[in-house]
Amino acid sequence: MDLVWEESSGAVAPEYRYAKTYHLFADSKKIFLTRKIIKKGKLLVEETKEISASKYETWMKGLLSKGIQKFPFETLPEEQMTGISYNFVQFRFGSTKSKFYYRLEEINEPNWKPKKDIIKFIERMKP
Repeated sequence: MDLVWEESSGAVAPEYRYAKTYHLFADSKKIFLTRKIIKKGKLLVEETKEISASKYETWMKGLLSKGIQKFPFETLPEEQMTGISYNFVQFRFGSTKSKFYYRLEEINEPNWKPKKDIIKFIERMKP
C-alpha cells in the first residue's frame, strides 16, 4: 500500500506560500505516515511516525468508502502554465492504482467534490 498527496501554493508572494506532502506506506511489518508541512516559507512539520494497525484500517476504510480506488491513473497534464502548480493524490493498493492531478482553483468546482473529500480526509490524517 502506498498513498502520496502533494499540494503547494505555486508561485505566490512568500507570505502566502505553502506546501504539504503526506505519504502513507507499509513495509513488510510496519505502517508509516510521513508528513511535511511548510507555511509562509517555514517548515512547520517534518515527521515520519509508525501508525497502529487499527488506525491504518480506519483510514483505509475511509479512503475506500470515498472511492479513491475508482479514479484512473492519470499522467501529468501536457499543458503547463507558468506559476501554476499541479497537485496530486496517488494511491496503490495491491494491483489497484489511481492518481489524479488538480490545480487549486479546480478543487472548489461542484464536480470535484469526491476528490476534494479525499484530499480533506488525507489532510486530517495525523499519527
